[in-house]
Amino acid sequence: MSTYFAILTQVGEAKLANAIALGQTLKLKKMGVGDGNGALPIPDRLQKALVHEVRRADLNQLAIDPANASQIIVEQVLPEDVGGWWLREIGIYDEAGDLCAVANCPPSYKPLMVEGSGRTQVVRVVLIVASTAAIELKIDPSIILATRKYVDDQDIVVRAYSDTLLAQHLAALDPHPQYSMKEVATLPKFDASKKLANAEFIQASGFKHAATFGFSAAATLTAEHVGGFVYTFGAGGFTLKLPPVKGLPVGATITYSNQGGTSSTPVTIATQSANTIQLNGGAVATVAVTAGDSLVFVVVGTNEWMAFGTGALGMSASFAESIGPSGCKSLPGGFLMQWGTVTATSAGARATFRVAFPNQCLGVFPTVSNGNSPGNVSSDAPTITGFTAYAAAPVSVNFLAIGK
Repeated sequence: MSTYFAILTQVGEAKLANAIALGQTLKLKKMGVGDGNGALPIPDRLQKALVHEVRRADLNQLAIDPANASQIIVEQVLPEDVGGWWLREIGIYDEAGDLCAVANCPPSYKPLMVEGSGRTQVVRVVLIVASTAAIELKIDPSIILATRKYVDDQDIVVRAYSDTLLAQHLAALDPHPQYSMKEVATLPKFDASKKLANAEFIQASGFKHAATFGFSAAATLTAEHVGGFVYTFGAGGFTLKLPPVKGLPVGATITYSNQGGTSSTPVTIATQSANTIQLNGGAVATVAVTAGDSLVFVVVGTNEWMAFGTGALGMSASFAESIGPSGCKSLPGGFLMQWGTVTATSAGARATFRVAFPNQCLGVFPTVSNGNSPGNVSSDAPTITGFTAYAAAPVSVNFLAIGK
């Protein structure tokens, strides 16, 4: 028989058998060491205490023996600040304080630092049990110690696990799905809530038109066309009606372009429901848009659209005109051109401009209009309202005047 061995006590055997029968666990909690009163004791299954216990403390580790699945390894670390006695006997206690296993060991002196030597010592007991699954370690993790080997082994396990996780993370196509864009339903047109908007809704609300609509004949637009690009083509000469403003949010827009040919007739844009179009400072119910021009219609009130674009620019005061034999044409910056005819005489004939120049007539340029009969014409200094034309004999004169 071996000199050094470990066995379950009678109490330990009974408690383990009861735990297995009830599907419970035997909770081992503490390890006691003793000096055997100076002699090596022989473990006895009837023991209820060590021969001479010198220290009892919580277990540090309880694990299944990797080399034998029917064995458990019980371990305790003795720190440097305990000792001054011999180790000859070992006892394992459960949480109730009962001695469940007892063992002896080769005598080993545990010194104290005051004796001139000190060390941390590991006491390890291997027990053969009927069921390793029925035994549980009961510890207070705040007071136990761990061996260097245990820490190193756990570090290797953790590193391997974390390395695997990191590799899988880096290899994944979408390692952070919680931060990626999720597909959401498109909000209703004109939604002004704080709900999450998808790209389709943003594009429809921004500078990208929601859709395009082409017409070559009379049509009535609806809320469906708001936010879109509307164009007409063909011969023109028909009417396109804007949708009623009621129900549309302020800022809603319709972009329109007349893509008819150069010989086409203007397309008339009209309102509904007594709505008006604010155009160059005035309110109108219709506006004629010639080929090549465009307008952007924006909801600005409860019954008002506002229009701007090349089609509005041609109708603005900056481009006001009166076309005829005697007429005028305004240009941006206040520049004004006027033209007309007058019959010059030797006594002088007064030519009156179509409109008075607001500030100054910069010059007048008369030209004899006398067929193939040459003649000369001259003028006095023009005023803002006209000038006097002179000729040796009565002659028809065309003139161009510029001013501001």
